[in-house]
Amino acid sequence: MSEAPLRHPPLSLDYLALLTDDTGIIQHALYAVPNRPTGYTTDDNARALVVAAQEHERTGDRRALCLATLYLAYLYHALTPDSFFHNLMSYDRRWIDARGSEDSHGRALWSVGYLSAARPPVPADVRQAARQVFEDAVPWARSLRSLRAMAFSLLGIYHYLRGDSNSAVVAGLPERLGNQLLAAFERNQSREWPWFEPILTYSNAMLPNALLLAYELTGDDRYRDRAQVALEFLAQVTLVDGIFMPVGCHGWYARGGTRAWFDQQPIDVGGMVMACLNAARVLKEDRYRGLARTCFEWFCGRNALGRCMVNAETGGCYDGLTPEGVNGNQGAESQTAYLLAYEAAVAADLV
Repeated sequence: MSEAPLRHPPLSLDYLALLTDDTGIIQHALYAVPNRPTGYTTDDNARALVVAAQEHERTGDRRALCLATLYLAYLYHALTPDSFFHNLMSYDRRWIDARGSEDSHGRALWSVGYLSAARPPVPADVRQAARQVFEDAVPWARSLRSLRAMAFSLLGIYHYLRGDSNSAVVAGLPERLGNQLLAAFERNQSREWPWFEPILTYSNAMLPNALLLAYELTGDDRYRDRAQVALEFLAQVTLVDGIFMPVGCHGWYARGGTRAWFDQQPIDVGGMVMACLNAARVLKEDRYRGLARTCFEWFCGRNALGRCMVNAETGGCYDGLTPEGVNGNQGAESQTAYLLAYEAAVAADLV
């Protein structure tokens, strides 16, 4: 049976470009106006880099290449002398942290790893610059403690190894990070709670997604099997009467507790779309395409309140779904999460 077409706004980088100045993408917005005093983050510029690189690969759009190069310049600038990434920059281009978080470091590795192996028409010199940044920063992946930082780093390593890269730089890392995620799963899981942690918080889907990619890199069936169990659990928690309802950020969902329903955030939706599409590809099970489709439809109005999460006039993605409606601000995290999901859906012929 053929899939019915989704009703969705067209894929456009217009609003992403509006949030971006000659330093990088600005963190927050007042409705659809860049909120300059909030400055910039490595987290946002890393996600924006993946979006822009994917758009240029897919379409050859020159503006997308210019944006990708600008975001890469931000990340290169973000390296500290010992090659750990800063995260927070003020609007006047001052770093306001001594070093960033492990999560921001992992996201940066994901983005430069992706760009290092991007397909033409991405220029070879841009890919080489991304490769250098990746190789400078990836040794820190051996000492990470944050599970999400490990997951994001695995995404970067996976993409880095797709290119003409020096595999010795990441020797043993897929197994090391995969085993650490696996150990967290085994330590915390139970029959009723087959998960990596005793609480569901943010970017949950990136954990099983990373294990799926670790399986592809290593062939270790344990990674594949635990990833599928965890993804099924996450789907069970977040699918309610056929509607995707990510865990809300006002309380999260602790084992044995009551789950929070709001605010629902685009970053959790985007991650689930990407994880389900990877599951469909790796596990060769088409039902995950259907799940990815259901998750993507959250942006288009098939959500708890029936509200479209993309502003038809600006193309900006709202920052969250609240009990009263949408959060009208349209910041960088939300926009990049939406566009990452959209690019993944287009690449998989889902839309």
